[in-house]
Amino acid sequence: MTHHMTTGQLALLETALTQRQQALERELQAQLGDQGRVEHAREQLLQDSDGERAHDADREVDLARSDLNLDALRQVNEALLRLRLPDYGLCTDCGQGISFDRLQHSPEVLRCISCQSAVEKRSGLNSTHHSL
Repeated sequence: MTHHMTTGQLALLETALTQRQQALERELQAQLGDQGRVEHAREQLLQDSDGERAHDADREVDLARSDLNLDALRQVNEALLRLRLPDYGLCTDCGQGISFDRLQHSPEVLRCISCQSAVEKRSGLNSTHHSL
């Protein structure tokens, strides 16, 4: 099976993924410093042991943001690995090519719009939610 995209298109997607990877790594570094996720959570809990609700909410938002960024970084890293494979850009469900426009917007996606919509309908998700 050969790529359904040109070398130039693949290079554009690789550049976009690499830039996203670097941005996520910078953001995570700013959030976590040299700590891992668990150490960061522990530090956040210890910082404001007085138990103020506002601080609790801030901690939860901070931890949720770092979780989202870690998940996004994982998806980007996986997409960079898949980019080297001949089936990158093919829908994992139907095997058809994912549109280049969709890949430009979200180069880490695994499914074409039709299959992603079907997954979201089965899952009961709102069809406007953009997930992988």
